[in-house]
Amino acid sequence: MEIIAPLLDWISNNPTWAGLFVMLTAFAESLALVGLFLPGAAMMFGIGALVGTGHMELWPTLAWAAVGAIAGDGVSFWLGRTFHQRIRVMWPFRTHPELIARSTRFFYRHGGKSILLGRFIGPIRPVIPAVAGMLEMPTGRFLIVNIISGLCWAPVYVLPGMVFATSLGLAAEAATRLAVLGGFLIVLILVLVWLTRLVFDWIHRHTYAPMRRLLEWTRLHPVMGEVPAALLDPEHREARGLTLLALILLTAAALTAWLLPLALGSEWLRNINHYVFHTLQTLRTPAMDHVMVAITQLGDTTVLGMLFLVLFGWLGWQRRWHAAGHWLAAAVFSVALTQLLKAATHIERPIALYDGASALSFPSGHASHSMVVFGFLAVLIGRELNDQRRFVVYAFTVTLVSAIAFSRLYLGAHWLSDVIGGLFFGLAWVALLGIAYRHHPSGALNLRGLLAATLLSLGAVYGWNSQTHFERDLQRYAVQRETVSMATRQWWTAGWHSLPAYRHDIRGYRDHPLTLQYAGGLAPLRQQLEAAGWYGPMRADALNWLNWLSSQMPIHQLPVMPQVHDGRNESLLLVRKSGDTDTLFALRLWRTDITLQPGNRPLWTGNVSTLHLSANHGLYVPRTGKDFATPLKLLLRQVQSGELSGFRYRQPQSDGRQLLMLRYAAE
Repeated sequence: MEIIAPLLDWISNNPTWAGLFVMLTAFAESLALVGLFLPGAAMMFGIGALVGTGHMELWPTLAWAAVGAIAGDGVSFWLGRTFHQRIRVMWPFRTHPELIARSTRFFYRHGGKSILLGRFIGPIRPVIPAVAGMLEMPTGRFLIVNIISGLCWAPVYVLPGMVFATSLGLAAEAATRLAVLGGFLIVLILVLVWLTRLVFDWIHRHTYAPMRRLLEWTRLHPVMGEVPAALLDPEHREARGLTLLALILLTAAALTAWLLPLALGSEWLRNINHYVFHTLQTLRTPAMDHVMVAITQLGDTTVLGMLFLVLFGWLGWQRRWHAAGHWLAAAVFSVALTQLLKAATHIERPIALYDGASALSFPSGHASHSMVVFGFLAVLIGRELNDQRRFVVYAFTVTLVSAIAFSRLYLGAHWLSDVIGGLFFGLAWVALLGIAYRHHPSGALNLRGLLAATLLSLGAVYGWNSQTHFERDLQRYAVQRETVSMATRQWWTAGWHSLPAYRHDIRGYRDHPLTLQYAGGLAPLRQQLEAAGWYGPMRADALNWLNWLSSQMPIHQLPVMPQVHDGRNESLLLVRKSGDTDTLFALRLWRTDITLQPGNRPLWTGNVSTLHLSANHGLYVPRTGKDFATPLKLLLRQVQSGELSGFRYRQPQSDGRQLLMLRYAAE
């Protein structure tokens, strides 16, 4: 937060320079071929996020983006118009002949509409304007279509980021850590898709020629070429070569098992593992815990095992024995390799979660098995598709497997080295099997049947597994806390000082002071507060949030966002009218890890805050303001006047902080 804040302030104070940056980004993203190597979608999404957070204005940003996009396509068209067919042999166009050919076919098929349609099709987007110029599209017609496409392109690329940032603003009201983690995951997904596209295109451009040369070499050296021939030669039997490759991979795994304890003994790797673990634990929230448990269950043995069995049976029923054999080899070797490495390394998990062999950590079974099962499933599906659709399948698989791997880190089930190891060995085996499968003849698969079997089996077993085990897994992966006992007298006199003075959200983020501590049960406190004018607000559930869309709704009828402190949602949330139609007072209490003795009385910490009606891009949401003193004085007056009876109170001032301590005398 402290690093980003100066940048955001600069953007807010220098809108012209920020607008020029938006224009240059859109220009480069649309420029011939440059856009292929620039994560333009992610950058425009980030620009939209700045609009959503209020640091940039919407309409000027859209205007700058449209101007940049129109200019980028205009320069590309000028290049094609100037150099004509010579552009095919000019750098960097000569290194991407397949894109020129694909864009040419697209232009002949769609004519002038290709400029508008191509603007939203990734591979040909930065090439189609140059091809239009090369093929002598009339300049006037191009300018009209280019302007229309640029005006359409800007909101399509900017508005999703704005909407997401607005939703993050809501998340930040609950927990800044939730907003930070959500934003990080979205950017990570965009970058992964972009990297997948780069790798996919690079493989298509650079690997076929070396593979042909390697195949010719294997035919001249049949003994030494046994392994590569098993992968590349359609006439060569695969079983022996793949067995040798499996043994090689097992040898590499054994070497890893021998070297890994030495590596983990080194300070730098151990520090990285612990840093990632503790950082993610500090970012945990109850809402994200639910999301990550749902994602991690996609990699459960039950889910992947049933998916494997159903598809293996389906492939056998379809008599696609070649595909079934590879599918069996993928799963069996993955399980064998994972269990071998776990037994050999005998590394413990960061947190004790399982018993027996499952208690061992390296490598992550969720990461390796999901990489193998979903990865080879993508190979089976991708073989039946053209390049463009195959990329979509691979990008989706990369995102899914990465999400499962990240969930293991977030939930504290594995070290970073466990996840990387699982992904590496799984990817290596899938790559070898995929090359062999694609280079050996076999009948085409019934793609609709394969997709139907996959979706139905995965949906059924995942739904059953989630319904049966979700609550158990949520408790298993919950943040582990240690309860501390403290004498009531000690807390009353000096122990209050050991509780945090600010809400734990993001380290260094100290906007919400904790001004209230309470000892006792919540039921009597709630009863007394409700009698004194406090009431439970409307919660932000699946339907009530629609009230945020109405500018005419009074603030006391709007849902109030819950807030997170130290990874917990508040246990008590009450609000009270303040006399101002756009302001509410809110009282929140969170359970602490301290139990007061005698009597095992729970100790709570919280605050009394001011909620103001905030309007942001069509959403009208009660947000926490900076005035914590006024509502605290109101609560103190209610205690002193007897409106809250049966409570003892104290206001310690030794450290200068505002604090009201309440203690239910009847307990």
